[in-house]
Amino acid sequence: MFTSLTAVLLTLCVLLAALAGWLIWRLHQAGIPWTDSSPALRQRNDVLESVLEGLGDSCLLVNQKQEIVFANHETHDLFHTSRKLHGHPLGDLIHDAGILSFLSRVALGNRWQEEEFRLGLDRDGGMQDRHLVVSAAPVRLFGQDKPDHLRVVIRDETDRHETEQIRKDFVANASHELRTPLSIINGYLENLLDGMIDEPAMMRKSLQTMQKHGQRIARIVEDMLTLSKFESASESGASRLRHSLFSCRECVEDVVDRLAPLIEEKKAKVELVFPAATVARDSSTGTGTAISGSGSAGINSDELAGDRFYWDQVFFNLIENALKENLADGRLVITVSLTRTPQEAVIRIRDNGVGIPRADLPFIFKRFYRVAKHHSQQIKGTGLGLSIVRRAIEAHGGSIGVESTLGVETIFTIRLPEPDADGAAG
Repeated sequence: MFTSLTAVLLTLCVLLAALAGWLIWRLHQAGIPWTDSSPALRQRNDVLESVLEGLGDSCLLVNQKQEIVFANHETHDLFHTSRKLHGHPLGDLIHDAGILSFLSRVALGNRWQEEEFRLGLDRDGGMQDRHLVVSAAPVRLFGQDKPDHLRVVIRDETDRHETEQIRKDFVANASHELRTPLSIINGYLENLLDGMIDEPAMMRKSLQTMQKHGQRIARIVEDMLTLSKFESASESGASRLRHSLFSCRECVEDVVDRLAPLIEEKKAKVELVFPAATVARDSSTGTGTAISGSGSAGINSDELAGDRFYWDQVFFNLIENALKENLADGRLVITVSLTRTPQEAVIRIRDNGVGIPRADLPFIFKRFYRVAKHHSQQIKGTGLGLSIVRRAIEAHGGSIGVESTLGVETIFTIRLPEPDADGAAG
């Protein structure tokens, strides 16, 4: 739809330019100085420029000397330049030899053409690869019999490419993650049909294994649906979230209670450090004890504004990961803390376990990404937990980062803007 609209607008621009050129030529033929009609011509030029400026893509007009005679604001934005482009060689703006060669072929071929290019452009002080679709066509301006200019339109298709790649990766990874437990279930079913059903002990073991992998499939599907909800919310704003004030401390305590069996299995300790008090939970008792005060920030100091349901998932995934990814050696301590400034609330989830390799840190929030470890065969997560965590926090207007030192600690840091900082939280 947008491509058709762009084509219509560009056709209108060419017609307007041709009309202006024809008028200049007719005035010249009649011996009338074109400046006598300059108000009318200026008005037409203003219309032409307004139409070109209204395009959502970069648009340039280039003469036969490969000089830029017009460039709209989108061109300046795409190439991150504020200098005047009129009269400058096209090569001063576009340095890619492939694009320049393509435009030269279009000028010689006398017909519309389109090609896609991958080009490095300056973004935020560094070079980023961008996928650009460049279309060009010769046009006639100023009453010439033959095309004397080249109309160039450049569309930045990087977001579409990234979305398509994410979709492909997601389908491939989801298929792999679902195929593995399904294959195991089918294998045990075949064994049962082949006669194992007559052996009570083996039948029970087979059913337990199938149940475990069936639950894994259900967890993967549930996590994928949760991710889909967050992506829908990000497209339509945060309106899908049910915002309310809730106690962050109570939210974490509920999660710790749900994870009590795993905490006991891992012989771990979970400490909760909030502005009002520090609470330690022991794996042997599952109860919390106030250790020490850490400042008085008022009765609502541990309250957050957001959707409590999704914050349950955030804390559950982060604490469960810390438990699953570490050994049951009795030394694991997981600390959840909340600190506040006038601008933001900062939540940290720290563990003193095996850590995450530096090479893996940039990728751990990607879907289905797992960190390879010596005990990874014992870990049966879906690979979607941290993706859900990031999506949930971003849906609340916050951000999450991670720092880790192998064999020392891993710290996930969540930053949420306070309502008074920019008018609204999340």
